[in-house]
Amino acid sequence: MAALTGRHPVAVLAAAAVPIMATEAVFGPDANTGGWERTAYVFPFLYGFLIAGDARYEAALRRARWPALAAALLATAGLLAWAAALNSRGISAMTGAAPGWSALQGLAGWSWLVAILGFGAAITARQRRPRPPASFPPPAEREPRWRRAAQYGNEAVLPFYLLHEPVIVAAAYLIVRWHAPTLAKYPALVAISFAATLAIYELAVRRYRPTRLLFGMKPQPVPHK
Repeated sequence: MAALTGRHPVAVLAAAAVPIMATEAVFGPDANTGGWERTAYVFPFLYGFLIAGDARYEAALRRARWPALAAALLATAGLLAWAAALNSRGISAMTGAAPGWSALQGLAGWSWLVAILGFGAAITARQRRPRPPASFPPPAEREPRWRRAAQYGNEAVLPFYLLHEPVIVAAAYLIVRWHAPTLAKYPALVAISFAATLAIYELAVRRYRPTRLLFGMKPQPVPHK
């Protein structure tokens, strides 16, 4: 399978969307959130197991990143247009959408995953390229700011994921009552919930050994003296 994916990355990754789309068309969308039906998450879980087990999948993701991004943008645009058409008739996308809506939602989600992973793989591949040996030791340089930010974000991924949902729910409970248009409330919700989640992680999780353990983080490295 890895060899086939290496030869035809776009075709295989597109075929991987079919089970997600079929599951969504039959069972989705989720009646409470409008997102993916929970059964559909089985497939990205299995795909992640495969991708982590063979470097050829990562190479395929790199090669497919631009087509995946194009598919993600087109599918998302289609969903937005479809939702606008439903809303104009007083129909909710969560309860009144046809199976085609759910299938398109599955395609959009999988395409975004492939695009994000592909661009991430492309960045890490560039960082792993060996540099030609220098004739003399290079002067000591401070680590670039973006790399320090990437290391910070990489360590924060799991705690941030665990914390973000209750924070969003709490913030939305207050923001949804504002007398303001959705175009104002949504960015406010994003900004407030992001800042609050980051603050909780930084002040209550990252700095303490017990909370690091509870949130699945490695022990904090001991600074060299």
